[in-house]
Amino acid sequence: MLDRRKLLSEIFRFILVSGISFSIDAGVYLGLTTQLDIDGSWAKRISFACVSVWGFFAHKHFTFRHRAFNRSEPIRFACIYLTGWVLNSLVYDGTIALDQSAKPAFLLATFAWACWNFAGQKWFVFREPKTNT
Repeated sequence: MLDRRKLLSEIFRFILVSGISFSIDAGVYLGLTTQLDIDGSWAKRISFACVSVWGFFAHKHFTFRHRAFNRSEPIRFACIYLTGWVLNSLVYDGTIALDQSAKPAFLLATFAWACWNFAGQKWFVFREPKTNT
């Protein structure tokens, strides 16, 4: 059974970590493109990799307060992040195809990605170990 307070606390921490992740992503991207003159596509790939590594540890230890370690966690996290990235892209492209408006498409895609990412991390990546009761 879900503890509502625990779930709300995790959602709040998830939003906080995601906001910091966005800042890191934007900062690395802007630094690489403006200061080092790196191509935008490569800068975005590098910034995504940086924020993915940071996000793994931040969500594991802060958002979900998951102390145990399983070698499959980074692989499961990468699967959730990459499938979320595909979902984000598909929702964005589909929304743009419907109404040609970038802001709603961006917001809807980001919301879909965030929901996918939260649920995947909570119930697939950093799931509570099963106890025999």
